[in-house]
Parts: sequence; C-alpha cells; structure tokens
Amino acid sequence: MNTKPFITQKISGDSAIAALMQQRNSYPQSGDYPFLTGEADDVERLQEAAEYNEQTVDEILQEAAQFDVAAWLQERRAEAEEYEFNEDDTLGDWPGDIAEKGAISLHRDILTSEVRPEVYLGSARIAQPWHLPAALKFGGWNDCPDPVVHCAMHQHWQEEFGAEIVGVSGDVIECIVKNPPRDKETAIKLAWQQYWYCTDIVDQGCETIANLAATLLNAEVWYFWWD
Repeated sequence: MNTKPFITQKISGDSAIAALMQQRNSYPQSGDYPFLTGEADDVERLQEAAEYNEQTVDEILQEAAQFDVAAWLQERRAEAEEYEFNEDDTLGDWPGDIAEKGAISLHRDILTSEVRPEVYLGSARIAQPWHLPAALKFGGWNDCPDPVVHCAMHQHWQEEFGAEIVGVSGDVIECIVKNPPRDKETAIKLAWQQYWYCTDIVDQGCETIANLAATLLNAEVWYFWWD
C-alpha cells in the first residue's frame, strides 16, 4: 500500500492536459484524484511541505469542517485596514467583459508560455477535490494560508461554483470551474473573496478587484499565486 501523501508520474507537456482529463474522468471509480504540477523542483517543494507539516490529513480536514470562512475573510480585511487599505482604490473601475479568460498553465513555461517538454502529473487518494491541500499540506509560508484555510475556501467554492483544484505547484493553485459567476455582482463578490485569500493576484497581478472580477465572469479556470 502506498503511504506517500501523493505520487507523481513524468509526462510530456504536450500530453499533460489530455492525461489530466483522462484521469479526472476515472477518479470517481479509482479514488485517485489527479492534479497537474510543474517540473521536478515543484514536486520537490510539495514533498518537502508535506514532510514539514506535522498535522495529519484527518486533523486538517476536521479543522476545516469547523472553519468560519466569512469570519476569516473579515479578519483579513480588518488586518488590511490597519495599513491604510482603501476600498475604492482597490476596487477600481469595471473594465467591461474580457474576452480572453484564464487557462490551465502549469504545463507551460511561466516566462515564455511555451509548453514544457516534461511535467509531472500527481495523484492523491482523497474523497473530495477540496481535500487536496490537506493531502499535500500545502501552504503556511509567507502570505500563503495554512492548509486548513485552503481546504475551507475550496470547499466553499466547490459547493458554490463547482470549482475543483486541477493544478498545484510550489506556489500556484489552479482550478477548473463548472459554474462560474454569470453576472457582474457575483463576480465582484467572488473577486473580493479571492483577493483576501490571495492578495498577490491583484497587488502583483491585475491591479484591481474590478479587473479580477471581469476575468472571473464566465471563466472556466481560476489561478492563484503566492510570492
């Protein structure tokens, strides 16, 4: 019996998406949940994180089940207000609909967007997609939340939007979204949630909540990155 938190297989970048989708289709029968990761150093970072965190997967999931998502988001906002947070500046102006939405990217080079020759496809034996951060013990460094927070947030988004994690590298999470926001109000509400969960996607990325919301509207892929 495999006792590792996850296992990986090396695959070509060209076949990564097809392999991911094939294993996702078999997940209900196999119980082995697939996720795309990057190169060997990404796998090594995930393995080191899993070894460093002494919580068991069950402990993380039990804590996540009791986690108050709304209260945590409010705490994050309150912390920001202590450092001259300006809601109007952070919100920004609505840019209109954005035609180009996000796409799964962990099989591509971050600088050139070229498909990598080889990447890794991981799998973890979990009951729900939102359990993956617990199995990987992902987070708990810099501004990246603890595994409990990741699990609680992704349970919330899985239930509301059908969002499922499909990619995890050393500092990135990507999701496929079955029921994304269909209107501006819902998209902005979600964008605020994602901002407090992962401020870097705005502060070092799209610059405003409105810009983020526009990318989330009718989008089938979400992207999170922590510096």
